[in-house]
Amino acid sequence: MAAPASGLGASRRAALGFLLLVLLLLQTPLARATAAAHQHLKSSGDSLSSAVACGRRAVQGKILGGVSAPPGKWPWQVSVQYAGFHVCGGSILNEYWVLSAAHCFGRDKSIQIFDMYVGIVNLLVANEHTQWFEVNQVILHPNYERYHPVGADVALVQLKTRIVFSDAVLPVCLAPPDVNLTNLSCWATGWGVVTQQGHTTDELQEVQLPLVSKALCALLYRHSSYILPDMLCAGDLFNVRTVCEGDSGGPLVCEFNHTWLQIGIVSWGRGCTQPLFPGVYARVSYFSNWIRYNIEITPIPPQPTPALCPILEVTVGVLVAILVGLLVL
Repeated sequence: MAAPASGLGASRRAALGFLLLVLLLLQTPLARATAAAHQHLKSSGDSLSSAVACGRRAVQGKILGGVSAPPGKWPWQVSVQYAGFHVCGGSILNEYWVLSAAHCFGRDKSIQIFDMYVGIVNLLVANEHTQWFEVNQVILHPNYERYHPVGADVALVQLKTRIVFSDAVLPVCLAPPDVNLTNLSCWATGWGVVTQQGHTTDELQEVQLPLVSKALCALLYRHSSYILPDMLCAGDLFNVRTVCEGDSGGPLVCEFNHTWLQIGIVSWGRGCTQPLFPGVYARVSYFSNWIRYNIEITPIPPQPTPALCPILEVTVGVLVAILVGLLVL
């Protein structure tokens, strides 16, 4: 009697060992995937652009008076949409953050109805680079509307999921506080009004704009208090080239040694088709420290944990049941 019992015990131990080995092998890929996901989530968001170099584009070289922009030329451009309609522009800062204008996110609007699109050139046609995102939260500058009807017009938009970068989707660099804004080649992009009659376009527009000094800008607006230190002006006063309705929140970028820095956020103007009134922008260098600080202290949204596929879950369940049955015997 003893010999058969010993043989059965050895067989049972061998079966248990085999099942434990199979379970271990099945669980290892999941553990590795979970660890990799946590490692990536921990590393992302440490700086404005931790995954790729900012301000670089693969494609080198309507806004009122502008022309259609080729795909990939402005890879940081964002379309801010509300209830399915384009309302504002924005720019990519890193995998989870978009920079836009505070007035685009009025207190009467619901965050849940906003959508963010990147990698898009035609508002009616998605391409292989187009990505859609829901909004997790919007951070408005605390001084918004405090000292000026459109003062501190800056908004940080955190996405619920991360942006996947490609040649057509990349972050822009922020202008530092000490940036020198002389002798620059600057461009504005957006989907706003393109004619003095108020016509719009579904194609992303680009226009090169000269910067206008604060003194001249205040003179043109006939009041020195209209243009605050946190603002800057740009526009081609004689060729009727400027930003207009629908371009709000979009970027004004300038090239520094083959790297593009965002110096302005489209904010406001008076009669955007009037040639003697340049567009007024939130001065990014004035807010860059606030932008960086808020991105660094804000945790990324909770991300779904990788899970076994249903078939693999069933396989593991069956093996566990067999293992329990052998232990009971």
